[in-house]
Amino acid sequence: MFRGLFGGSRFLKKMNPLMELYSYSKNSEKTYKELMALEPLARTKGEKAMFNLNRAGLLYDMYKYEEAADVMREIPSINPEFDAQCAQMKTRIMAAMTRGEHR
Repeated sequence: MFRGLFGGSRFLKKMNPLMELYSYSKNSEKTYKELMALEPLARTKGEKAMFNLNRAGLLYDMYKYEEAADVMREIPSINPEFDAQCAQMKTRIMAAMTRGEHR
């Protein structure tokens, strides 16, 4: 079942270590550029959704809340667990925008 969503993909093999490195470095601009270079490798619906969720998270960390909200609107429903992750990110973005933190 997950193979249809994520495959045995080169995308995930590159994205997962990138995001782990980001968790230590917190260099969102550089990580964002490297993530964008992986976009052509995202082939399945699940990979594209995961790419966009990580992209939105990095935009959020760069205080680009409106762009992050736009990216979140593009993400389709995949499964309840993934949808819950998306809902958390949407809530964080909306809270930041409501507090007037967007630039």
